[in-house]
Amino acid sequence: MDATHGRRATGVLLACLAVLILAGCGRSVEMPDTGFDGLAFRNWTDGATYVGRDTCGQCHQPQFDSFVRSQMGRSWKHARRSLSDADWENPPVLRDAFNDLYFQPFAVGEELFVREFRIRGADTTHLRIEQIDFIVGSGHHTNSHIYEQGGYLYQIPVTWYAQDAKWGLAPKFQKLGNNYRFSRVITDECMACHNAPPTFVEGSENRFEKVPSGIGCENCHGPGSIHVEEKKAGIIVNVAEEMDDSIVNPGRLIPERQLDVCKRCHMQGVAVFEDGQQPLDWRPGKVLAAHEQVFWPRQPDSVSTFIMASHPDRLAMSACFESTWEAYEKAGGALALGGPDGAPRPLTCLTCHDPHIPIEEVPDGHYDTTCQNCHEGPKAVTTPCTEPTVAAGTNTASCASCHMPPSGSSDIPYIKVTDHYIRVVERDMLPPESVEAQRRFIRLAGLVGSQSDHHEVADGFLTYYEQFTDRPGMLDSAAARLQKARRQDPSDDLTASWIRLWHLKQDYAATVRFVMSTDFVEPGDAWTWYRMAQAFRQVGRADEAVLYMERAVALGEDHLRFTDQLGATYVEAGRYDDAVAVLTRNIERQDRFIESWINRGFARLLLGEFSAAEADFREALRLDPDQEQALANLASLFANTDRLDEARPLVRRLLELSPGNPGYKQLWNTLQ
Repeated sequence: MDATHGRRATGVLLACLAVLILAGCGRSVEMPDTGFDGLAFRNWTDGATYVGRDTCGQCHQPQFDSFVRSQMGRSWKHARRSLSDADWENPPVLRDAFNDLYFQPFAVGEELFVREFRIRGADTTHLRIEQIDFIVGSGHHTNSHIYEQGGYLYQIPVTWYAQDAKWGLAPKFQKLGNNYRFSRVITDECMACHNAPPTFVEGSENRFEKVPSGIGCENCHGPGSIHVEEKKAGIIVNVAEEMDDSIVNPGRLIPERQLDVCKRCHMQGVAVFEDGQQPLDWRPGKVLAAHEQVFWPRQPDSVSTFIMASHPDRLAMSACFESTWEAYEKAGGALALGGPDGAPRPLTCLTCHDPHIPIEEVPDGHYDTTCQNCHEGPKAVTTPCTEPTVAAGTNTASCASCHMPPSGSSDIPYIKVTDHYIRVVERDMLPPESVEAQRRFIRLAGLVGSQSDHHEVADGFLTYYEQFTDRPGMLDSAAARLQKARRQDPSDDLTASWIRLWHLKQDYAATVRFVMSTDFVEPGDAWTWYRMAQAFRQVGRADEAVLYMERAVALGEDHLRFTDQLGATYVEAGRYDDAVAVLTRNIERQDRFIESWINRGFARLLLGEFSAAEADFREALRLDPDQEQALANLASLFANTDRLDEARPLVRRLLELSPGNPGYKQLWNTLQ
């Protein structure tokens, strides 16, 4: 799937802005004219660097000790059997019936592996083994798995589902015909939330120089280098009297910014980044809406159908949330916090959760006590609980068990999560016959900040189409929004979005016409150059496609897909030696990138290097026995070198994979 890119210029808060705080309380003053709070932290600057959570633990030992035991602290680790929550004693064999493949995790001592294989009769006709390098997930819900090759990270196709204590195919891999096997990339967007900030190789899709072990303090507090340097130099701030602006303390942010810290990772959906923003750029304390917008569909049944990481969105639907925020805003918002009017602090994630403490170690009754601050006694902000058994004192169940019951999610199987939509659940139950109708798509909702403009919503539709659905209506909606954006602001540069839309619609002629028109403005991102190149390739203009693909690679030289497609474009332009050189470079970087083996083999075939071409095609088929292009190329090579007996089983397999393909039928008839 294509990555999502930023597209709008937005205001940026400079680190030199004055720090405005309320004396004695350390809370910021909202600055409605700028959209920021008027509060600047010095660790927002480019000079601030990440020091790692172990460094934080040297001074903050109690918080560190509990945090590393927490779900976030256990989020990512090097793969060791002793660090895994999974059952490695009796791992089952998992079958993907659609692809006729089997997967089995296994351990050898402390090292973890997965084997992929196929059986025909009594024979194993395919076997591939990959070592697991990283475990993702605390084990509270899942353990998923990652392998690394040349710094490039990919997901392993098996997951341990902890609540059901069972192995299964990874989420998204279970959908019929949607098994990525070993090719699903782990991007900087994935890493921004599943781990502490890594060292991402700019210009790549999924390459990292340094990968930490577990979400760290700096995910929520921001880079720690300035803070650490000052403490080592003896510069100590009395935080009871003033704000220490060398690092962010989320507990002292205004509620809006505090929620943003949690939303950054617990508001899953379709992310559209603002112009110039990349997934790892955001800093706690900044306005999240100036970094990204997150979209997700609204349906008539957005009550009982939701994804796992949607906690802030679900919470915002609750009357508890709405009433406390209404009271807060009526009292003046941030200016009223701690002021003489005694405005209540609105409900946020930190009202109930201390992110430093593991869920298992939360004291008994903690959540009930939080609920009863508002729902019990004469000072109740809203009405007390009227459940008769509660009123009679005979009900010992927790408040959450009735009003925030565990529920499944629509995106991850075999798990139960606490539904953060606080309500009287029975009132929202749907008649069974209406459930399917209630899943109808209504609109794409923006979940961060204020209302999005047409251009941003268009990019949301494009990303939703790429990542979650192939419904053509999403592309039609994107086109309609882009038309509105053009009318609304003729100066807005829509080049990247239009070319992305035509690429997804496979309307390559439209891209070519636009690029050749006077309206075209050269893009600054690699993806748009890549899509332009693909359009010119499709209309048979290979020489121009080479120029555009070279521009894409220049902007993303560590991006394997771009480099591979440059090699393929060289082949189409008749530059076979150039193709072999660039594809060899790709293989040396990551020797499991199947497409480059195929494309290099084809270039070698055209150069008359038959043995080398055969070796490349065979390596591609060792990695993926169903790769049609490799099968077809190798079968053609055999057919044209009088190795008919070797060609026939390959063509027979091609006809099994694609029975209606006329080229395969013709090749079969030739062989007969």
